[in-house]
Amino acid sequence: MVTSLDEACAVLRSANAFGFTPRPFLFLPLLRTGCLSVLVSGQQEDQGWAGRFGVECLSAEERTRVRDDAGGRSDLRHLLPRAGEALARRWRGRRMALASYGQWWPEWRAELAGAGLCVQAPQVPPQPDCLVDKTRMRPWLRSLCLETPSDTVVDRLDHVSLRRRFGSPFVVQQPRGTGGHGTHLVRDERDLGRIPPGGPWLVSRYVEGTAINHHGLVGSHRAVCVLPASVQLTNLQGVGAAFGAYSGCDFGAVRALPPAAQSQARTAVERIGHALARLGYRGTFGVDLVITGDHQVLVLEINCRMQSSTWLLGELELAAGLLPTQLRHVLEQHGHSTAGPHLPDAGDAVQLTVRHTGPPSRVTRAPRSGRYAINGAGEAVWRGESYGLWECGADEIVLIHLPRPATVLAPSASLARLISRRPLTTADGRTLTTRGREALSAVTALFGVEVVTP
Repeated sequence: MVTSLDEACAVLRSANAFGFTPRPFLFLPLLRTGCLSVLVSGQQEDQGWAGRFGVECLSAEERTRVRDDAGGRSDLRHLLPRAGEALARRWRGRRMALASYGQWWPEWRAELAGAGLCVQAPQVPPQPDCLVDKTRMRPWLRSLCLETPSDTVVDRLDHVSLRRRFGSPFVVQQPRGTGGHGTHLVRDERDLGRIPPGGPWLVSRYVEGTAINHHGLVGSHRAVCVLPASVQLTNLQGVGAAFGAYSGCDFGAVRALPPAAQSQARTAVERIGHALARLGYRGTFGVDLVITGDHQVLVLEINCRMQSSTWLLGELELAAGLLPTQLRHVLEQHGHSTAGPHLPDAGDAVQLTVRHTGPPSRVTRAPRSGRYAINGAGEAVWRGESYGLWECGADEIVLIHLPRPATVLAPSASLARLISRRPLTTADGRTLTTRGREALSAVTALFGVEVVTP
């Protein structure tokens, strides 16, 4: 039984953990604790991270010099043909344990094995359709006596009939997709016409309210931990995000929610955790919920993997001297039982994704990652090295996940991840505050881009 950070580090370091992730900062707890030997990613790590964390880094973005709006997921496929050769020089013949943010593709196993690398994936059963297909997930959630938005599954999108049933706007989703990809807000026929063909689709009533993501963890012997929630930053004006696209989160903002709604959300997460345990799942999971204006709690979907906020939760856990959820997830997936105290709720921690809002453009000037302060002139002034929340002062912001000069940015590609201990939005995560607008303006001014001519 692994119950401490020292024990977890000993296990993972001896296993030569192989990190596989679309974006490097998503593995920051594993990096800070020295638990990764190799980091393979779609998008590139910030300058200095490889040396600071003692990890061999390999990214698709370093080779293609292109950053798209998919967050690095598609880029991993571009890296595949060269990965085995690049890693074999040091790691041929050595056994490594996989730490994967999400899906681990069979073609990667074959490529690395062909180069003499042995990456051991967790021996976990395939997830049933009710955990990966949104059209089957909603009925499963309702079978647990949980409330969800009203919905239907259709093979053909007819605006008149769907508007009559759900009102306007309504939400159309592809069966599979993460980070908001495949999710569309439909107000009229033109919005419907922009949706790529091919069904079926999950069509739902659009629910106004505060969106939250709740962490949970299923351990050995079907033990369930309900971990902290964060308010999701959604539909923010000026940050370059389409409807449904992940824009960040605010852990501290959860304290402003009605206590009864918080309790109801925790009960839903616990119920889902026990249901996952009965299905044989082990590791962390996330539940997306919305709290309506009349304090009704509706469950939208679940993700049986790390979340985009798991790394930020890990920063808070490390500061509290606790074994981070991210490390527990990797250990549990590889069959190591974990236990120990966990955060009942989270402290102040915010992340905001700043996206490129123009046409395809090449980066001509980019700032260095680290701590910044906003001066009286509204400028971001560099104060020192930083890799996340750990080093961030109360009146500072931290910039990470920055593209290098000469990188071509697609529309809505990530320009920076902005970290703060103070709120950048209103408590519902839907509107930038004055401080948020000032930080966004100061950060974007640090970049120079030029439109790429066809």
